[in-house]
Amino acid sequence: MNGDELKRLRAHIDSLDEELIRILGLRFIATGEVGHIKAAQSLAAVDPSREAAQAQRYSVLAAQHGLKDELVQRVFRVVIDEVVINHQDIGQNSVK
Repeated sequence: MNGDELKRLRAHIDSLDEELIRILGLRFIATGEVGHIKAAQSLAAVDPSREAAQAQRYSVLAAQHGLKDELVQRVFRVVIDEVVINHQDIGQNSVK
């Protein structure tokens, strides 16, 4: 692999990283809307049955895309934990 190929691949990775971040931003917009609905209906910020179903879905998707299940679960655990924090904040702010 020469320097030009390395530069091209790194540029491609940078582009993919940007896309991941863009999609993550869109995901948080959608989960924010869910948080407002939960707050309006006095629902809990955490939905264990939904999280369990999603964890199973993530396992299937990880396998389909040749990724380690543990990696995908860790990534989504971080995302979900942040969503829960956001939902708690939304719920607390809607009470005021």
